[in-house]
Amino acid sequence: MEKTIYLISLRRKFLNKLDFFYDKGYTILENIFSDTECNDINELAHGLKTKKDFVPIMNIHKSSEKVLKFMSNYKLLEFIENFFEGNAQGLQTEYFFMPPGTKGFSPHQDNTYVKAEGNSFISAWIALTDVSSKNGGLMIWPGTHKEEAMKLRENESLPSKNQDPNARKMSLIIPEKYQVQTPKISKGSALIIHSWLAHASNDNESKKNRNALLCTYIKQGANFRSGNYAKRQSFNLMKNS
Repeated sequence: MEKTIYLISLRRKFLNKLDFFYDKGYTILENIFSDTECNDINELAHGLKTKKDFVPIMNIHKSSEKVLKFMSNYKLLEFIENFFEGNAQGLQTEYFFMPPGTKGFSPHQDNTYVKAEGNSFISAWIALTDVSSKNGGLMIWPGTHKEEAMKLRENESLPSKNQDPNARKMSLIIPEKYQVQTPKISKGSALIIHSWLAHASNDNESKKNRNALLCTYIKQGANFRSGNYAKRQSFNLMKNS
């Protein structure tokens, strides 16, 4: 009886998170990865780094099955496949070192670039260290996903050192009625981002790297744009991980 009540309680919490996601365009899945799992991905990324700078590693999952297993976490997939109402596949990964002094991303919507239809694309931004506004934490504008595609303006600033080359080329024009938030995200937790949610990131003003792994997912059979830089390709995940 106690086990049944416990399972019902867990299911209710899960459904509440899904309802919140539909309304706000984001949710946080807390502590779904251990310190060891996070540290393993950080060590892997540093081992793969071949350049003198700390530019993010695009599609790091192609270099290690460990990343594929990581992004196939059953708690992530349970949420994503309930949202999709169908099977999920991986689409793209990007590992961020973001050392001290790195400039953040300009405001953007992921689906501007992916061009997926309906509820067929979603992102999981996984904190591999504790993240806040001081060390490059994400800024989000809850509710903006309901606007869908918003207008962009071109930035005059040059690309930032140690950042994705597309990070600061364009900025989203966000209606003033939306208020920005910077949620604190603990190491091992995932910020789940709707395809049309407006978001950006703060500069890293701390003295340590802000390590994070972006994992994106596509509903099986859905169309998407590959992209010249991201070179997105759908791929199968490791279920029951």
